[in-house]
Amino acid sequence: MPGISPAAIEHLLNVNSVPKSVVKKIWHIEIERCEATTFDVQKLLDAQFIREYHYLEWVSNIVLVKTMDDT
Repeated sequence: MPGISPAAIEHLLNVNSVPKSVVKKIWHIEIERCEATTFDVQKLLDAQFIREYHYLEWVSNIVLVKTMDDT
């Protein structure tokens, strides 16, 4: 977030150097949900609130949660 020091909110993952691999089944989501996810992620990237990282061993499925203000 602009105006907030990264030191206040930044963290590193303290993970085991030899992780045990777990393979999950890939979930297929509807086009509508995929577009909504892409739009929201792009907004966060544009605001520099998040950045892209490549942890190929730590990839997980996306879980969408409907909030009370969504109609």
